[in-house]
Amino acid sequence: MRHRPGFLAIGHVCYDLRDEGYVIGGSAAYSALLARNLGYRAAVLTAAAEDFPFESVLPGVTVQVTPSPVNTVFVNRRRGARRIQFVESVAEKVDLNLLPSRWRRPKIAYLCPIIGEFRATEVLELLRAEVVGIAPQGWLRRRTPKGLVVRAEWEELEEVVGRADFIVASHEELTQEEIVRYAELSRIFLLTRGKEGVDLYVGGALWGRVPAAPAREVDETGAGDTFGAAFAIRYYETRDPVDAAYFAAAAGALAVEGVGLSGIPETREEVLSRLTLMEEALWQRTPAVLWEDGIKRVDKSRKLE
Repeated sequence: MRHRPGFLAIGHVCYDLRDEGYVIGGSAAYSALLARNLGYRAAVLTAAAEDFPFESVLPGVTVQVTPSPVNTVFVNRRRGARRIQFVESVAEKVDLNLLPSRWRRPKIAYLCPIIGEFRATEVLELLRAEVVGIAPQGWLRRRTPKGLVVRAEWEELEEVVGRADFIVASHEELTQEEIVRYAELSRIFLLTRGKEGVDLYVGGALWGRVPAAPAREVDETGAGDTFGAAFAIRYYETRDPVDAAYFAAAAGALAVEGVGLSGIPETREEVLSRLTLMEEALWQRTPAVLWEDGIKRVDKSRKLE
């Protein structure tokens, strides 16, 4: 890549082992593929084994890889509504020294670890991005000696939060006390709630809940990753967190309609089309939401219920 990236994702790519077999995943893969499809020069800094099929699953995405003897592999199992995760293997830590100089000034930097593969403070010392988004899920969990994935506290939060434009996390990853803390500390904090939508906090205050867009769910994995990347992109374009959150909700809804990376929207037009479906539902609920050319215009003095 001769030019600086429009979108740089940092984190492990991985395999998710499910009942139907191995499915390629990882926040970096989801987010970079979405960025490419939305017209950005996308790049990934990651760690993986030689056999990881980057060219076939991330066409058009430039990848800088820390060599590893193994790939990161998660085993996902459902127990009713609860997801239980195990880690079968973990790739090497991401070597930040491999970050090319021209990659250190991306338009958008998206820090999206999945198993603590780098430190946020260290990478932020290297980056001079116009927009920095963080999805801390990889710092909010750890694996036990037997490979079980359990909750953990992100120790770098207070050091990092002032250097990020936004943080996005799932309500399943945080306690209520942590939610309050993240919201108070973040410039913009997005708490995803699956089918219930996303709580948007701006400047420590709750703006309101952005509803989930209509979707025919096939696979929920990757929806949050897609949401976070879409928010980063739209926020970079508009600097409007409300507009960006609705755009991201539409992109996240599309992601659940396919298995793994196959659900990633292929064009911006797909996302705008899903926004139109949101318009039809929202118009019946509140006159505070207006639409023009597929883009949401909101009376920001009023919260959406």
